[in-house]
Amino acid sequence: MKLLLFILAVYVGYRILRSWLDPSSPRKTRYSGSDHRQIDDVMVKDPVCEVYFPKKEGLRVRVDGEEHYFCSTACRDKFLENRKDS
Repeated sequence: MKLLLFILAVYVGYRILRSWLDPSSPRKTRYSGSDHRQIDDVMVKDPVCEVYFPKKEGLRVRVDGEEHYFCSTACRDKFLENRKDS
């Protein structure tokens, strides 16, 4: 039993040491404000249906100098229609 525990401890130590020394091993890194490549996209809120979605996947409309992003053409059309009625 002691031999099994010793072997297990050596194996765990080996795995920990290997993960520290191997640069290709996946590691969780903390976000540093200077490295913007880690952020894939910004989430925005659709003003009509109030759903959050990635900004790059949305439909952009500029109204009165303001940019609005929509998750679908239906939400965009509904927003523009409500703006005309006002």
